[in-house]
Amino acid sequence: MMQHLDMALLSAFVERWQPDTNTFHMPFGEISILLHDVHHILRIPVDGQQMGDEASQDILKSDMGGLVRLSVDAQVGGKWKSKWYDNGAMHAEGLLVRGGELKIKEMEVQCYLFVLLGSMLFVDKSRDRLRPAINLFLKVHRRLADYAWGAGALAYLYRQLGVATRAGSKGLCGCLTLLQAWIYEYFPLFRPSQLPQSPDAPRASSWISPRLPGGDEAKQRLVRYRQLLDELSADDVTWTPYGRDGHTDIPRSLYTGPIRFSDIAEGYDPSRCLRQFGYRQIIPAAMTVPHDQYSPASGSSYIVFWDPWVNQLWDNVAARRLELDFASRPCEHPSEIVEEYVDWFLTRSHPRITHPTDGEPQPRPLLVHQVSYDFLLFFQI
Repeated sequence: MMQHLDMALLSAFVERWQPDTNTFHMPFGEISILLHDVHHILRIPVDGQQMGDEASQDILKSDMGGLVRLSVDAQVGGKWKSKWYDNGAMHAEGLLVRGGELKIKEMEVQCYLFVLLGSMLFVDKSRDRLRPAINLFLKVHRRLADYAWGAGALAYLYRQLGVATRAGSKGLCGCLTLLQAWIYEYFPLFRPSQLPQSPDAPRASSWISPRLPGGDEAKQRLVRYRQLLDELSADDVTWTPYGRDGHTDIPRSLYTGPIRFSDIAEGYDPSRCLRQFGYRQIIPAAMTVPHDQYSPASGSSYIVFWDPWVNQLWDNVAARRLELDFASRPCEHPSEIVEEYVDWFLTRSHPRITHPTDGEPQPRPLLVHQVSYDFLLFFQI
């Protein structure tokens, strides 16, 4: 399921993620995954009812028992020796089989959607277990189309990127297909081959991602990716991959405030990434920030506390919409910034990962898009 992912490339971008702003810090400034990116890449709704429903662990566990009509403390059985419910998560494959055994159409559909969403949008680090909070949004089938699934997936990915920046954290989860396809859209240097497709199709499905080796070769790719990102300029970025008007049909992309998935709430601020809307980048105003948070640099714990009033911001989109023409003006060239932006950014970030004393600059390596895809495919047969 994860064979299409280049984990070395994803890791190189995670190293540049700043969880306080939910943006990647590059040598040329900030850039991020925005709601219109989610729309174009995945073609799932980014507007609608915010996914803010929460429940205690006891209630979530009880719901899981009601879903499978079994004690979730018991073993799954069959070829699986583990419990249904373990470490706050539900067994995925067992749930899919159990949905068919129940012979109840609605329950079978609910189990299938649970596994599908947990395998694609809200992926757990274990890869074979599901976050029970997903089920909160599946209980009433007639409401499925009302939720902003794309915004929920983006909030979840933001949080997992933040967790992955902690020194004690291992692995990365969330919708990594979204992350990798987003990299391909904005950074031509890393693009593989692409298939033609209809304008309404999810753009993630157009990329032909060859399987790349892991182990030592992946570590070597990571070193090369770090160097390449250190050398990037703003002119190396495709700032508006969906066209200058790629955001106009997605007004929610200009919303400013927290986005949510269950108990996860993450700040979203498009004013930090104006070039992705075709506008000149200015110095952004201060973000709406959590009331408190606990995310030590050396640990894997990551807890964020927001004031209750922020939950109302999503529904007040007119007041929370960034007015582009008021904030800035259209770019004369795609990477345009105000003169003082670079100095402001450099006082708040370190634009490069590789230390200048690490050695002489190496020649730019051969990347995936420069290699014949047929040649790569030959070695996978």
